[in-house]
Amino acid sequence: MLVSRTRASIQDACDALLEADRLTAEAIAIIGRVDADASTGLPTEMMLALGARRTGADARMMVRAAATLRGMPATASAFARGELSWSQVRQIVGSVRSVDAPGRARIDELISSEAERLERMDPDELLGRVEEAVATLRADLARARESRQIDKGFLSIQGRVDGSATFYGEADAESTATVLAALDAVADLPAAPDEDGPSRPQQRLAALVGICEQVLAGGTAPTTRPRPRLIATIDIASLRRDGDRASARLLWSLAGRPAHLTPLSTEVLACDASVVPVVFDGARPVAVGDAAAPISSKLRAALVARDGGCRFPGCGAPVAWCDAHHIRARIHDGPTVIDNLVLLCRRCHRSVHRHRWRISVRDGGVMEFTRRSETYTSSPRAMRRE
Repeated sequence: MLVSRTRASIQDACDALLEADRLTAEAIAIIGRVDADASTGLPTEMMLALGARRTGADARMMVRAAATLRGMPATASAFARGELSWSQVRQIVGSVRSVDAPGRARIDELISSEAERLERMDPDELLGRVEEAVATLRADLARARESRQIDKGFLSIQGRVDGSATFYGEADAESTATVLAALDAVADLPAAPDEDGPSRPQQRLAALVGICEQVLAGGTAPTTRPRPRLIATIDIASLRRDGDRASARLLWSLAGRPAHLTPLSTEVLACDASVVPVVFDGARPVAVGDAAAPISSKLRAALVARDGGCRFPGCGAPVAWCDAHHIRARIHDGPTVIDNLVLLCRRCHRSVHRHRWRISVRDGGVMEFTRRSETYTSSPRAMRRE
């Protein structure tokens, strides 16, 4: 039923959008049933452009949605019944592009299991569930994407003639959460919407300048990587050693869904961060831990004196780039003692976790790094003669 144009309530706007979704679902169902090329001599995308004034990107998305929904009948039915919006379906279709047919069937079952809640639940909640399922099914892609984000992280400062500048950069989820935690710790409290005052971006810039001024005014430069203090939510099922689940989500002060961490990043973060773990069983918190930062300043000083930088063979990264890695993991009751710790830069740290390098401490502090049949050694900096 079309809404009268003489009305002006927000509910009428919502009704119009729901009607548009219903008609879009009907159109996509037709696209999935007919062979436009055979009947018109033109590809479906071109017919949608000429006959319905769809842009190229919109037409391609509709054709892709029709093809995808043929293999996801529960999702297609929910869309036809008005339980899913077109905006939700678009994102679901985009999310499952990298998933094979059996994987899509599993995601379709997930959506079907939520059928009774679809009309009442937050639209983004379902999309978050779908993204988690895709991350589980394609853990290889999640790990590769996370590694790309780390490798391609940067901060660019483009100066102008008048001395001002534009800042631009990209960062992975963990780095983003760390930067936000530092800025928000220094920044003023956000102004209320009805109050005059600087915006949150302006407050964060002032906080960044303040941090820089503190260092330049004589603040102590770090001799090791500062340990981020973060809150991570972990599903109890993810504590099992299946190796493929997106095992944690970082809570940060940005709008939108929390950032996912792969098991790899969760392991790396747990080695040397001040993390408050909150374990959930479904939606119910079942355990909350204290911020864990067990490496004392004296122990860290001894570690720095012994290793002097990244100990991975062939890497010369300085101390300031390094994490303290537990050789036997903390989650496996590894002790926090000098013989169970080694300094590793972030790149080598991830490599040790990802490729399951075995590290052994020998006499004199010599460390052996073994993977498969290859073994490499690393001597303490204090023993080296450069």
